[in-house]
Amino acid sequence: MPGPLAADAVLQARSAAFGAACRSHVAAFDQALAGLVAAGSLRPDQQDYARDHRLRFAEALYAIETLLAPEPGWPRCRVLEIGSSITPMLFHAAFPELRLTAACLFRHKQLDGIVERAVQVDLEKLDLRSATTLPLPDPPLRDLDMVMLCEVLEHLLVNPANLFRALAGTLRPGGLLYVTTPNFLRQGCRGLILAGRNPQPLFRPEFRPEDRFHHHVREYTMAELLEAMQAAGLVLELAQYSACWDSAEAAATLPADALRNLVVVGRKPRDPAAGA
Repeated sequence: MPGPLAADAVLQARSAAFGAACRSHVAAFDQALAGLVAAGSLRPDQQDYARDHRLRFAEALYAIETLLAPEPGWPRCRVLEIGSSITPMLFHAAFPELRLTAACLFRHKQLDGIVERAVQVDLEKLDLRSATTLPLPDPPLRDLDMVMLCEVLEHLLVNPANLFRALAGTLRPGGLLYVTTPNFLRQGCRGLILAGRNPQPLFRPEFRPEDRFHHHVREYTMAELLEAMQAAGLVLELAQYSACWDSAEAAATLPADALRNLVVVGRKPRDPAAGA
């Protein structure tokens, strides 16, 4: 795998193996989605969203099972999902014993009975500059097995290292922070840069300030995410260029670092004295 991963052969090999196998859970996603649709749990727009994100959700299901299954608490691991109403429902449908917490800008009644706790929070309004955990009302979030921050970072006006450090503070020693976000250096962006265009989208003229969460404030490169993970005191577990948004042809022909999405996983050191 090219780019910032080339210097770490172990991380490169582990990430390549993960990337090659993660689509194995497409059937698990399809089954979970079909169950939710049959139960009338999802609105039509949510069904469309889930199908559009099919490969990304399959990757997340694979990550939960393969990264957490070796842990003593499996399958009753404690997982925090940030920023979505659909995702906790899919996770619960696929892994009913997971102990889920949801943190989102909005209150989602659909999650009643699905999650153990729902936290309504605006991450942009928290002071994360020196935070060692998420500054939330009691009871605090702690001793989680995994935090999932999927397709959220690009919507936030935050420093990623500050956010990752705060999220790491909610993890138990050995717990995992799983982050996915668009790859700023994907093939389409490279073409725009060469044409003298800024790949970052303008805030749409019809958007109101409260529509900001639909806008990509900033997209990141793999090197930036790895640096932020390490600055947050996390040990790099996985770093994958994902083709979840790419066509089959693009996935087969493009170099890995030109694919459209990034998956980075950091582990909180089991020994507090151990660094990243």
